[in-house]
Amino acid sequence: MRIQKFTHFFVAVLLLAACAATTAAQQVAATGKVTLKQADGKEVPVVGATVEIHRIDIKQTLKTKTDKKGEYVYAGLDLVGTYTILVSAPGATPSYLPNIRISQRSINNFSLTPGDGRVLTLAELTAAAASTGGTGAAATPKMTAEEAKRLDEEAAKLRAEVEAKNAKITERNEKLPVVFNAGNEAVKASNSLKGAEKVSKLDEAIAAYNQGIAIDPDEMAVYRNKQIALRSRGVEKYNMGVVAKDKAAKEAGIEAGRNDLKEAVEAGEKAVAIFRTSKAAATATPANGENPEISILEDRAETYRRALQIKSPIDNDVAARSIEEYINAETDPAKKEKMQSSLGDALFYAGRVDDAVVKFREILAKNPNNTDAVYGLGLALASTDPPQLVEARNMLQQAANKAPEGSSRKQEALEMVKYLDATIQGEAANKAQDNKADKGRTGRRKP
Repeated sequence: MRIQKFTHFFVAVLLLAACAATTAAQQVAATGKVTLKQADGKEVPVVGATVEIHRIDIKQTLKTKTDKKGEYVYAGLDLVGTYTILVSAPGATPSYLPNIRISQRSINNFSLTPGDGRVLTLAELTAAAASTGGTGAAATPKMTAEEAKRLDEEAAKLRAEVEAKNAKITERNEKLPVVFNAGNEAVKASNSLKGAEKVSKLDEAIAAYNQGIAIDPDEMAVYRNKQIALRSRGVEKYNMGVVAKDKAAKEAGIEAGRNDLKEAVEAGEKAVAIFRTSKAAATATPANGENPEISILEDRAETYRRALQIKSPIDNDVAARSIEEYINAETDPAKKEKMQSSLGDALFYAGRVDDAVVKFREILAKNPNNTDAVYGLGLALASTDPPQLVEARNMLQQAANKAPEGSSRKQEALEMVKYLDATIQGEAANKAQDNKADKGRTGRRKP
């Protein structure tokens, strides 16, 4: 059983952190948004716009770019500095704000208009100001007391937001590794246990992972490991129910196992979804060339496989798609073959009986000794329209012969064989009766 380990334990504190302590550090952050006005008047975010922040009093130039929301941030600017901000972007006319105090006006937005995408330089602005005696394009705009108050309030609000976010990040970095590792250790300890002791240890693991999700609901590894713990606990509960002597205990154990597998499937789907939405920021493909997504898909497919085996209340169509997605992504032939039968099972339980028959025959053509496929084909043939009873009976007898003594698979296969034998004999008797009736009618003389 593979337990996911963090590849990126700690989340960095926001770049704006310097802004949260401006009084002590005498620094502030410049932030804002860059948009482009469309022909219809609609403003859309500009991704990758170049934002140059020039400190005028000491000749310092700083650069950053806007993100996918068109937003930019640059932390660590001196509180007392005077700055000019220049913004340029492909397909747009450049814009600027001259001679501003970031401490008084930390949020500066830019609305660009379509243009040639040229980059405006500080030298051009300086020359324009000189040619107009300082009253031209680069002249400093006057700020009213009301505007200054508003900008101060916006800056205070931004600092408060950053402080709150940084506090949450600090809590996450301190607490999440502790509960995550506690869950992993509990799962590891459960591997050597059985029955109620195993279930109890997995209870601990799942409780720890739930704490981790409460701390950071977007950490893929926590959902992935919760899935594994739920899967293991579900199988153990189901098996305990199967062997229970008391009818109530048997039914309760089987139902609890199925419900755990259903919850495990949900956790696996969540892990895949988080990985895909954060893939750009996730750990890059390792040097060995392995695709990290394949192992995540494998875990999810394995959970669906187990859920199908114990008839958990899951969406069988989704199970079929998820298992097939993993098979298509997997590059290891042995792993591909192992999961093929589960795809056939998923197709069968989803009501796609003919597709299941095709899949099981395809598997057996390559490996006639695949007992899962033999059993699956027997069930599928018995469910076709019309049912192929004789071949179905023979396949299920093969499955029973190959299954271990005392296993649930052997018992289920033998029960199906018994049922099909009775059905085949009944149909044969009915056919003989019909033939006898037909002969009686054809042998009767006409009056």
